[in-house]
Amino acid sequence: MKKTKIISLITSAILMLTFTGCQGTSTTSVLTVDIGGGQNKTSAAETNSSGSSEMSTVSTTESFDVSATESATTSRPDTQTGGGQGELSGTVIVMADGRGMPIFGGGTGATYAKALNEVKEKVGANVNVFSMIVPTQGSFYMPEGFTMADEWDCIANVNEQLYGIIPVDAYTALSKHTDEEIYARTDHHWMQLGAYYAAEEFVKTAQISVPFAPLSDYDKYEIKGYLGTLYGWSEQNAAMGSNPETFVYYIPPNDFATYYMNPEDTDFTRGYMFVEQDVGQSYSRFMGGDLKVVHIETDVTNGRKLLVIKDSYANAFVPCITGSFEEIWTADVRYLDDMQNFPHSISQIVKDQGITDVLFCMDTFSAVGENADNLPGIV
Repeated sequence: MKKTKIISLITSAILMLTFTGCQGTSTTSVLTVDIGGGQNKTSAAETNSSGSSEMSTVSTTESFDVSATESATTSRPDTQTGGGQGELSGTVIVMADGRGMPIFGGGTGATYAKALNEVKEKVGANVNVFSMIVPTQGSFYMPEGFTMADEWDCIANVNEQLYGIIPVDAYTALSKHTDEEIYARTDHHWMQLGAYYAAEEFVKTAQISVPFAPLSDYDKYEIKGYLGTLYGWSEQNAAMGSNPETFVYYIPPNDFATYYMNPEDTDFTRGYMFVEQDVGQSYSRFMGGDLKVVHIETDVTNGRKLLVIKDSYANAFVPCITGSFEEIWTADVRYLDDMQNFPHSISQIVKDQGITDVLFCMDTFSAVGENADNLPGIV
C-alpha cells in the first residue's frame, strides 16, 4: 500500500498566490427567500441591435411557497475521489491521462464571511444574499496517494460563519455528475457543463419561477486542442501536453443584451457575451475576462435583478442564468475597486440598480485566500 503524500503548505501557498492573478419604470413585487459563438458569431439571443429598448418593461409578481426552500446539504455526498496514478509536476498534481489538479491548502474564510455578513446588514431584509463557494476538481478526482485540504469541510465551516446569508450547495450538485466533463482537465476552472449544474442548483435555491432551460435548448460549440492554465503551472507536463482537451461552451436560448464597462470607461458599451479568443485563452470567451463590470438585460419578466460578486469561476456560470433574471450585473472581487466611473460599493450598486438578489460566486481558493481580502473594501 502506497504511503499517503501530504502536499506541503508552501506548495499550496504558491498556488493560492497564482490564483490571484486568475431600467424599467414598472413596479415589481419581489420574493425574499426564507432561509429555513465568437465575437462575430452570435446566436439569435444577441441579434437585437437596439438592446434594452426592445426589452419588456412589464414585470410580473412572483409568488412562492418560501417554506419549500431547501437549506444547504449538511451531509457529505458520495464522490468518486481516488483511483488512478498521479505525480506532482510543478504546482499541479497530474494524472497519467493528463488531468491536472490544483492543490487546495485550506483556510478559515473569516474575511469572506465577515464581509458577506456586513453586506447583508447594509442591504437589509428585502434583498436576498447568497453564497456559492465552488470546490475544485481535486475534491472529485484526486489520484491515489495524494491528499489536500478538505473543501467540503472548508465550505461548511464558512457557511457556519454566515448570518442571514443563503448557502448554495454547488458541491453536492457537482458530485452527481463527476462522470461528465464538468471540470477542465488542463485548466484550473470548471467547464461550462459544471457551471450549468451549479446554476441549476442556484436557481432552485433562489426559487426562480421561470423554468430552467434544459441543456438541449442551448447551442453547443467545441474548440479542439485546448491546453489551459494548468499546463503552464505543471511546467508543461508531458502527459498533459500530449492530451489536449476539447473546450465546450453553450450559448443560452433566450434573448439578452450584454453591456460592458472597463475600469476607465464613462459608460457601458454593447458587446457580445461570448468573445473571440485564441484556443489557449478559450475560458476568456465568457464575457471577455474579469476586468469589466458587465450588465445583462434579458427577456425575463419576473422582477428579479441579480448582482454577482465573483472571481473567474462565475464567468462560465452567468450565461446559464440569463433565463432566470430580468437583469444581471457582475463585478469581480479583484477589480471592482479599479472602476473609475462606477460605484466601488456592493451596497451602493444594490441601491442604485434596484437589485433584489446578490450572489457571491467564487471557488474555494478565492473564498478563503487572498482574493477575499478585497471584499472589506467594497462592501
